[in-house]
Amino acid sequence: MTPEHREQGETRLQIVQLLRRHGQMTAAELSDALGIGAVGIRQHLAMLDRDGLVCTTGVRRGVGRPSHLYGLTSQADTLFPKRYDRLAMDALAFVEAQGGVAAIDQLFEARRLQLARQLAPRLAGKARAEQVAELAAALTEQGYMCEFQHHADGSYTLTEHNCPVDCVARDYPQACEHELKLYEDVLGTPLVREDLIAEGGTCCRYRIGPG
Repeated sequence: MTPEHREQGETRLQIVQLLRRHGQMTAAELSDALGIGAVGIRQHLAMLDRDGLVCTTGVRRGVGRPSHLYGLTSQADTLFPKRYDRLAMDALAFVEAQGGVAAIDQLFEARRLQLARQLAPRLAGKARAEQVAELAAALTEQGYMCEFQHHADGSYTLTEHNCPVDCVARDYPQACEHELKLYEDVLGTPLVREDLIAEGGTCCRYRIGPG
């Protein structure tokens, strides 16, 4: 990365941070805050808009010409640190302290049943190939980076390249067991798990028999 590109990236980050701290701002307000000309600010805002991080949220009317207000999109929220993993682990530790392993099992079972209710309508009435494709798409939407392969013998391989709940699964293997059962429930067939991220694998891989 050239010094110019690095500087542009730092400026856009500063714009995003200002909008996070202060909410909606005009280009003039951003220009004053960063000491950069209005034309340059608008160029950076255009790039942030292109990337889906900033959008025009309204117009501020006052003396002189109306000014557009700029704000962050929901996509920009991913740029800021989150500690959901620590919260999840603390919550699970509390549940286990209160109710033991049985309570943990009940929690994951309730989650599995809820996910099954969400997934079942998407797979209902479809042929096996369509079901596997729909399941892979649904998992990708949830952050699993999932893909599938259809083999010559009619079987399928479902591969997850990311585990959004990896921090939980490493300490609570029940998460993986209920995930396997979830897939079996919505597909209506047994699966064979061939690899698991929580056990050191590079992916979670499942073999699905011919449908």
